[in-house]
Amino acid sequence: MLIVAEGYCQYYATNNPFQKNGPKGFTESKMIGLRKLFVRTDLPGVGQGDYTASIDESKKSCDCCEIGSITHQVSDGVLRLVITMTPINNQDQIPNDQEEARHRFLHDTDNYAAEFTGPILLVHPDLLTEGLRMAYAYKQLQDGSAHVSLDMPGVPKGDFTAEIENGRVIVTGRAPAVSHDSNGRFYSAVAATISNPTGTNPLLTVEGGPENGVLRLNIRPG
Repeated sequence: MLIVAEGYCQYYATNNPFQKNGPKGFTESKMIGLRKLFVRTDLPGVGQGDYTASIDESKKSCDCCEIGSITHQVSDGVLRLVITMTPINNQDQIPNDQEEARHRFLHDTDNYAAEFTGPILLVHPDLLTEGLRMAYAYKQLQDGSAHVSLDMPGVPKGDFTAEIENGRVIVTGRAPAVSHDSNGRFYSAVAATISNPTGTNPLLTVEGGPENGVLRLNIRPG
């Protein structure tokens, strides 16, 4: 299967430094029926019109099946696929319970596994072709304000907060479980720390919000 994503993308292979709970890893897959596979892949920054999904010429999903059809959608920077597989090599002769168990062994992922936790972020080797490689970006602007972006895939516009505490801009976001997601996710981060030479708490104004799974903020002196 070939997935082509275009747009502002940042990828991290095993974990997002801002995700505090929920299924870990930028992707998960699981069987949702005898021959139906669900795949969630984070594509932060990619909108509904910024990607294409198609089946390559081989059509193979595993040694015993090929891809019959796919349905797909992108929302809040998350791509979700449902792949329907058809048997090959006389697979119909195998009992359904044995075939289902084999497919679960091949395709299911454990998104709560310990190896998905840690300080090291790795770039996904297949999907990223260009663009920034981290889940956070900070830019100081000439007028003294700052622009910050943080990847929070799955967070819709209404499910985030931005608070100012002792010069720190603290943001949180909730990504609800959609479709066949194993669970929702919660993000929290200090987006920026602004110091004041006078020693008093700086007055700040924070504007912006999530768009296609990327939280973009403009932080201005009050």
